[in-house]
Amino acid sequence: MKFTTMNKIINFHQVNDHDWFDNMVCYLKSKYVFITTEVLNEFYQDRINLKNSCHITIDDGDKSFYEFIFPVLKKHNVPASLYVSPIICSEKSNYWFQEIIGYKQLEMKRIISEISDIPLNLFINYNLESIMKTMQINQIHEIIDRYCKKTNTPKKTFQNMTVENIKVVDKSGLIEIGAHTMNHPILKNENDISSQYEIKESINELSNILNRKIKYFAYPNGIPELDFSERERKYLKESDILLAFSTDSKNFSLSDDRTSIPRIGISSSENMNFLKTKFRLGSYWGPLTRLKPTGEYNERHKLNRIFSSVKMQNEEL
Repeated sequence: MKFTTMNKIINFHQVNDHDWFDNMVCYLKSKYVFITTEVLNEFYQDRINLKNSCHITIDDGDKSFYEFIFPVLKKHNVPASLYVSPIICSEKSNYWFQEIIGYKQLEMKRIISEISDIPLNLFINYNLESIMKTMQINQIHEIIDRYCKKTNTPKKTFQNMTVENIKVVDKSGLIEIGAHTMNHPILKNENDISSQYEIKESINELSNILNRKIKYFAYPNGIPELDFSERERKYLKESDILLAFSTDSKNFSLSDDRTSIPRIGISSSENMNFLKTKFRLGSYWGPLTRLKPTGEYNERHKLNRIFSSVKMQNEEL
């Protein structure tokens, strides 16, 4: 099998190692030409050709962006795009997946069983995050509130960027800031009203904070058809979003749907040799990861079937 260097969008989340990220940027800089969202949009309008191009995206707006990622990007003059929730920044709260770190999994699963009317034994062996990604955001918040009250666990300290941080980054001219919903739900789990609110309100609120039009969006979690669907694409088009990013792990090309641009995710826990293999595999990487029976993709499909089956049984009673 022959591998070639192709156009890539690289996605990061939390990065707490300055040297690791600096080395990663240097490596990417030696292999690719960094491009902005504007150039990427020109490509998808079929106005320009791109070869061995790379765009960096960062999701969530964890404070590590401001402390570690942003300084490295400025040092190397590398453009990127950052996707944040305006309510998380303005209310100085945390995303649900940040709150549950360190929680006792068995106790959480007991609470989930109570709320969902699903016997505990049906999902006792599943990953906690996979289970929660099968639920609606209001249920997720209720589960966390019940856990905190039951175990006398306080909410965690604020872990994300402030509105002031966001404005500083925006004024740099190096980083394009886009929307990432209000509460980071799995959009496909939500009803029409909730999905529309999460998308459109995040775009409107972020626009008010930055006093300009928001043109780009990244889906929470971002697996096509598992995390979002044609309904979400429709809401984004109605909001005049130019490009929306998924986490479909492959090289980007002109054949992509502009409301589902693929990105290759990278974690600072991955060493360079592993990452080089991931880059070389390109569009082969995503399908390979889905072969893992205990991976999130397969776990969540199984959990969806469990939740759907119980729901149907309850409706028949």
